[in-house]
Amino acid sequence: MPPDQVELVAQAFYAAEYSGDWDDAPEILQQQFRDLARTAITLLHQQISHCRSSLTPAKVLEAAHDENSVQLPS
Repeated sequence: MPPDQVELVAQAFYAAEYSGDWDDAPEILQQQFRDLARTAITLLHQQISHCRSSLTPAKVLEAAHDENSVQLPS
């Protein structure tokens, strides 16, 4: 995973918790947020892979059909 990606996610997590500037945060705290970012990115990639692998071509076509169909009131 690209270091820039980890850094951006870490900074976003930090900003969600603290109002101070990322550059002023202690290095130990920055490292904790980088570790959290790596974990989050890894879990997100796993979830995306799982979702993609569970979609068969028939399910994709069915989902596309459901999105384009119009439901009339009965």
